[in-house]
Amino acid sequence: MKEKEQKKITKKERIQMKQRLTRWGGAIDYCHKKQQEIEKLQRMTNQFLIWGENAPFLGQENVSIKEAKILYEFEVAKAMECIKSEMKQYSEMERYIEKLKYEEQVFLKLRYEKGYGYDYIALQTHKSRATCFRDHDLILDKLILFCGESEKKETVVILC
Repeated sequence: MKEKEQKKITKKERIQMKQRLTRWGGAIDYCHKKQQEIEKLQRMTNQFLIWGENAPFLGQENVSIKEAKILYEFEVAKAMECIKSEMKQYSEMERYIEKLKYEEQVFLKLRYEKGYGYDYIALQTHKSRATCFRDHDLILDKLILFCGESEKKETVVILC
């Protein structure tokens, strides 16, 4: 409660933190899907090479092998960039979560990575649903404060 008294946390900040946690929880699945897209593109490219020149490729008609290679490389680069940015955000959020207590980390992993509801988490942690909601609010407040501290440090580093 002392942390909450130091800085008044707004509802908007909590909503933003929940969105960041939701994105953090789904980052691994998202990156896995992007990797599958890259593999699919590789299979399409191999199939295109079997068919030969002037075959349809990625929705375009009469594509030469050179054009297909350029399209393939562009799509792979785009997918890899998405994976890279997603993993950067994931690791940043992971650093904040590592600052929390072990029980709080488990709660966030159950809630956001696994996607479990409060009922299931309450059963697993042997707490009431109301306690889970209160714990969730406290965890959000801590994460908001951690993020705020790190942003202040980043601005100091940039100014120097």
